[in-house]
Amino acid sequence: MSKKLLAIALGTAATIGVAHAAPPTFYAGGDIIGLTTKIDDKSGIAPDVSGSANTTTLRLRGGVHILDWLDAELHLVLPQDKTYSTTLGVTNKVKTTVAGLFAKPNVNVGPVNLYGLVGFARSTMDFSGVVVGSSQSESSAAYGVGVQYPFTKNLSGSIDYVQYLPKKSVSFLDVDIKAFGAGVTYTFK
Repeated sequence: MSKKLLAIALGTAATIGVAHAAPPTFYAGGDIIGLTTKIDDKSGIAPDVSGSANTTTLRLRGGVHILDWLDAELHLVLPQDKTYSTTLGVTNKVKTTVAGLFAKPNVNVGPVNLYGLVGFARSTMDFSGVVVGSSQSESSAAYGVGVQYPFTKNLSGSIDYVQYLPKKSVSFLDVDIKAFGAGVTYTFK
């Protein structure tokens, strides 16, 4: 009997919590980001193809404001082909694409909203050069922090840092992908 009462009490509490939550609000935005794909050659075989591809690209973001303190957010980093090293006169390039899904806890501090990002990202790296025609995909935990400032009721600006792929072994290469971004978000209210 006590299990039934406990189940009823928990169900009622959950229903009341959901009933008092505001309806979900959707938002979409875009950023200009500085994307760094750092590659460390761990093969121990000459020539060493280590280097960093630093590029400026676009990131599309969309999400839903679920609770006063929690959003769910999707990131899509558009690919850019960038040189990361030159070996034996051959230019080594990488084209990095990232898709990530994040929980976004946030808190208002005065006029700004501080937030964290915790989730998973799938990164695809297309290599050309000495590492001819190689394409690798890796999934990993991803995280970040940022700040958002509302310009109007629907339009806000943000800056953030996101670690999409912490140093992870991809074949004989260690790859690290991170981004600093600034952009705008439109909230559909």
